[in-house]
Amino acid sequence: MKQEQRIDLTKYVSNLDKNVYTIFNLPEEVIAVIFAYVSRSSASFRENLEKLLSDEELQVTRNASGMARGSSEKAARFHEKWVVSYGHSSVAEHAVAHIGIEKISRLASAELELANSFNSFTEYSQRYQRPKRGEFYLPPELNRHRELKQKFLALQERAFDTYDQLMHDLNNHLIETIPRKQNESDRAYRLRVEKIAFEDARYVLTLATLTSLGMTGNGRALRDTLIQLLSSPYDECRQLAKAMEQEISQVIPTLLKYVKPSDYLLTTKKQLENTLSPEPAPSSRPVEGPVARMTKMPPYEEALLELATRLIISETCLSYAEARQQALSCSTRQLEEMAEAALCNLNFFDNPRGEFHHLHYQFEFMISEANWHQLLRHNRRTHFSYGLPTIRFGYTIPPHIREAGLEPVYREFLQEAENIYRELSAFDPLIAPYAVTNAHHRQVVATASLWELYHLINLRTSPEAQWDIRQAFMSLLEELKVHHPVFAKYAQRRLAN
Repeated sequence: MKQEQRIDLTKYVSNLDKNVYTIFNLPEEVIAVIFAYVSRSSASFRENLEKLLSDEELQVTRNASGMARGSSEKAARFHEKWVVSYGHSSVAEHAVAHIGIEKISRLASAELELANSFNSFTEYSQRYQRPKRGEFYLPPELNRHRELKQKFLALQERAFDTYDQLMHDLNNHLIETIPRKQNESDRAYRLRVEKIAFEDARYVLTLATLTSLGMTGNGRALRDTLIQLLSSPYDECRQLAKAMEQEISQVIPTLLKYVKPSDYLLTTKKQLENTLSPEPAPSSRPVEGPVARMTKMPPYEEALLELATRLIISETCLSYAEARQQALSCSTRQLEEMAEAALCNLNFFDNPRGEFHHLHYQFEFMISEANWHQLLRHNRRTHFSYGLPTIRFGYTIPPHIREAGLEPVYREFLQEAENIYRELSAFDPLIAPYAVTNAHHRQVVATASLWELYHLINLRTSPEAQWDIRQAFMSLLEELKVHHPVFAKYAQRRLAN
């Protein structure tokens, strides 16, 4: 009788005898099956893994190093049954894909980053790297209008010419005005000055400028992301979704099997367009800097009561009614002391306790596209509604550009971009946004918990934060200081350390 050969699990798990271990060297869909079995099997993950690897039906091949490769028919059938047929999409969260995405426009990168909040991104930064001439997205629709295509191409070249001029002149100005730090080397000083010039010169680049990013997402988030992009009005986003689906399907094929545009999203968009008027004329009050303000805050006393009630529940065995009554018996000062007790020990990288998720704030931004792209990164749980890229709300002028006497050059190019935007809009409104610059303002409204506001204020008002987004969050912080002083007191932890 042939003795069954045991699988060497050390090639797939980090240890064989502890309660915590990592699983690796397996296709993502197989890992998802192993985790999903926990709700159907009393065996351990390691035992289920050994059973799956021993099953010839799994069809997982292994190379010389033991690395498991290929997809699995059994995994596919499992996902077909539980994810597709029965709707158990949580299974898909255990299958993860890492995707490199290169040479997409800044417009498309924002749409991608907004498609699902569970994805993680690292994007090429125009604050630290110099973009290359000629690297911009050309909407294929322009092939139907030769003259307008040439104007669009000329605009992108002019954008880079202006960027080069601003970089050169800003660099010279900053060297004359920014003092060298003590013991700072020539190279460190030059790089520090150059970074500031990068930050400000990039405001003249358009949303057609290409960028690259790294992306990580689980199967469910990626599926929802692709549905959003396939339902986008922008052709570039739809083509991006198709390319992503093709590549991701090589890692987690079954989970993306029925990805298609959302009839709900497409139909709803058309119905809303029929009820709304076309884009209005330029705003009568265009602004030249970031605007951020609170639009809805909980009353201070009520916010303190809500926080205190939840803190009491977390630290006692009281019911909600009992905890609420105990909070109501406290004076405002006592409630503030309770809030301070929950906040005063926060350190540099700490997050507040979970009770702070229950307090919600609404605010609006009228900010540059450069600022908006920063806001998309490093925010964790902010919910955004945002307007289309446009020229009607004015634009931001970086202070160093004013100080260096470069404002006429800057304004002249933005006027040219706005003229091309109008021509593009008359031809096809969906390609006009590619002429919008990083300087132009976008309308954004947001909702965030106090927990999230602490994260954003702590990060975005630090000395290292870029001046544009720092100014926006300083405005929100000042409002918080006026209306909710005890909450504002511990928001800037990076300054306190």
